[in-house]
Amino acid sequence: MKEVDPRGAVIDLGNGVEGQLRASELGRERVEDARAVLKVGDAVEAKFTGVDRKSRTISLSIKAKEAHEEAEAVQSYRSEAAPSGTSLGDLLKEHIGSGER
Repeated sequence: MKEVDPRGAVIDLGNGVEGQLRASELGRERVEDARAVLKVGDAVEAKFTGVDRKSRTISLSIKAKEAHEEAEAVQSYRSEAAPSGTSLGDLLKEHIGSGER
Protein backbone atom coordinates (compact mmCIF):
# COMPACT_ATOMS: atom_id res chain seq x y z
CA MET A 1 0.00 0.00 0.00
CA LYS A 2 1.58 3.19 -1.17
CA GLU A 3 -1.03 5.82 -0.17
CA VAL A 4 -4.34 5.79 1.69
CA ASP A 5 -6.91 8.57 1.81
CA PRO A 6 -10.62 8.62 2.68
CA ARG A 7 -11.64 7.72 -0.90
CA GLY A 8 -9.35 4.70 -1.28
CA ALA A 9 -5.78 3.58 -1.71
CA VAL A 10 -3.00 3.51 -4.25
CA ILE A 11 -1.48 0.05 -4.46
CA ASP A 12 2.08 -0.55 -5.66
CA LEU A 13 1.85 -3.52 -8.04
CA GLY A 14 5.59 -3.60 -8.74
CA ASN A 15 7.76 -2.45 -11.63
CA GLY A 16 6.43 1.10 -11.30
CA VAL A 17 2.82 0.02 -11.87
CA GLU A 18 0.13 1.31 -9.53
CA GLY A 19 -3.47 0.26 -8.96
CA GLN A 20 -6.39 2.16 -7.49
CA LEU A 21 -8.55 0.55 -4.81
CA ARG A 22 -11.61 2.69 -4.08
CA ALA A 23 -13.20 2.69 -0.64
CA SER A 24 -16.43 1.34 -2.19
CA GLU A 25 -14.48 -1.75 -3.38
CA LEU A 26 -13.02 -2.70 0.01
CA GLY A 27 -15.86 -5.10 0.81
CA ARG A 28 -19.61 -5.51 1.02
CA GLU A 29 -19.87 -3.28 4.04
CA ARG A 30 -20.01 0.46 3.35
CA VAL A 31 -16.69 2.13 4.13
CA GLU A 32 -16.82 5.89 4.74
CA ASP A 33 -13.08 6.31 5.16
CA ALA A 34 -10.58 3.83 3.70
CA ARG A 35 -8.08 4.86 6.38
CA ALA A 36 -10.28 3.09 8.95
CA VAL A 37 -9.61 -0.22 7.15
CA LEU A 38 -6.21 0.21 5.48
CA LYS A 39 -2.88 1.77 6.30
CA VAL A 40 0.27 2.43 4.31
CA GLY A 41 2.35 -0.74 4.06
CA ASP A 42 -0.61 -3.15 4.25
CA ALA A 43 -0.64 -6.04 1.78
CA VAL A 44 -3.99 -6.78 0.16
CA GLU A 45 -5.36 -9.33 -2.27
CA ALA A 46 -7.70 -7.83 -4.86
CA LYS A 47 -9.11 -8.63 -8.27
CA PHE A 48 -8.21 -6.69 -11.40
CA THR A 49 -11.43 -5.04 -12.61
CA GLY A 50 -10.28 -2.79 -15.42
CA VAL A 51 -8.09 -0.06 -16.82
CA ASP A 52 -9.01 3.59 -17.22
CA ARG A 53 -7.02 4.49 -20.31
CA LYS A 54 -7.63 8.20 -19.89
CA SER A 55 -6.10 8.38 -16.40
CA ARG A 56 -3.90 5.31 -16.99
CA THR A 57 -5.17 3.75 -13.79
CA ILE A 58 -5.62 0.05 -13.00
CA SER A 59 -8.79 -0.58 -11.01
CA LEU A 60 -8.76 -3.18 -8.23
CA SER A 61 -11.52 -4.62 -6.05
CA ILE A 62 -11.48 -6.72 -2.90
CA LYS A 63 -15.28 -6.95 -3.09
CA ALA A 64 -15.12 -8.49 -6.60
CA LYS A 65 -12.44 -10.96 -5.47
CA GLU A 66 -14.61 -12.12 -2.57
CA ALA A 67 -17.71 -12.42 -4.81
CA HIS A 68 -15.71 -14.44 -7.35
CA GLU A 69 -14.42 -16.81 -4.64
CA GLU A 70 -17.96 -17.27 -3.28
CA ALA A 71 -19.29 -18.06 -6.76
CA GLU A 72 -16.53 -20.66 -7.25
CA ALA A 73 -17.35 -22.24 -3.87
CA VAL A 74 -21.05 -22.45 -4.75
CA GLN A 75 -20.26 -23.97 -8.14
CA SER A 76 -17.94 -26.50 -6.51
CA TYR A 77 -20.62 -27.41 -3.99
CA ARG A 78 -23.23 -27.79 -6.73
CA SER A 79 -21.00 -30.10 -8.76
CA GLU A 80 -20.23 -32.22 -5.68
CA ALA A 81 -23.91 -32.40 -4.70
CA ALA A 82 -25.08 -33.24 -8.22
CA PRO A 83 -27.26 -36.31 -8.42
CA SER A 84 -25.36 -39.49 -9.13
CA GLY A 85 -27.86 -40.62 -11.75
CA THR A 86 -29.76 -42.96 -9.44
CA SER A 87 -33.44 -42.13 -9.26
CA LEU A 88 -36.01 -43.05 -6.66
CA GLY A 89 -37.54 -45.44 -9.20
CA ASP A 90 -34.19 -47.21 -9.63
CA LEU A 91 -33.85 -47.62 -5.86
CA LEU A 92 -37.42 -48.98 -5.54
CA LYS A 93 -36.88 -51.46 -8.39
CA GLU A 94 -33.69 -52.64 -6.72
CA HIS A 95 -35.40 -53.00 -3.34
CA ILE A 96 -38.48 -54.76 -4.74
CA GLY A 97 -36.31 -57.01 -6.88
CA SER A 98 -34.17 -58.09 -3.92
CA GLY A 99 -37.26 -58.87 -1.83
CA GLU A 100 -38.63 -61.31 -4.40
CA ARG A 101 -35.56 -63.50 -4.40
